[in-house]
Amino acid sequence: MSNKNQANEALILLKIQTKEGVSFNDKVKAVTSFNEKGVFDVLPQHENFISVIKDKIIIHTKDGIDKEMKIDSGVLKVQENEAHIFLGITETSV
Repeated sequence: MSNKNQANEALILLKIQTKEGVSFNDKVKAVTSFNEKGVFDVLPQHENFISVIKDKIIIHTKDGIDKEMKIDSGVLKVQENEAHIFLGITETSV
């Protein structure tokens, strides 16, 4: 039973929101994305963090499956072992 508890502790809540609503809301092992400095991972117990993200999101599920989602851009905010990604809210003009 302690192995199961340890597995639960090694997760972070990921919530992905679009203009239409919440498209993903579950605990995951990690999230990988890209910003202006390159690729980065958000792991459980990550320090508070906010970044504009681009290109894609890779969700590392608790079942060991990697789900890739292509994006244009978004905002990722990590706080208190929760990662929130907001997509389709940024408007860019040239």
